Amino acid sequence: MTDALLTPNDVVKHLGQLGRDLDATVRMLKDADLAAALLRHDADLAESRAFLAATGSVDARKHEACLATEKVEREALEAEAGVRYLRARVKAIELRTEIGRSVNAVLRTEMQLLPSQEG
Repeated sequence: MTDALLTPNDVVKHLGQLGRDLDATVRMLKDADLAAALLRHDADLAESRAFLAATGSVDARKHEACLATEKVEREALEAEAGVRYLRARVKAIELRTEIGRSVNAVLRTEMQLLPSQEG
């Protein structure tokens, strides 16, 4: 919302848009969460395969597997970061909605305090 004078109708329109934004973000979060889970699964499997294929001590095999799966691990980490971002965005939209509700309540109260135009 802006610093311009708001009407209750402006606030209601803005709250409606926030509701639509929240719905769209939750859908994106669902898709991103599934993609991140699948990428994490792929990265874990790739590391296990690389570990089993490696030779040497256990510690050397762990590091060799880690290096061999760097790309898929990075993709999984990026996807997980995207999920965290979307969760933060959902919380921000929810907070903006609560602020909008408070603004609307204040506007309604102010309108009730204005002198009536009747008579």
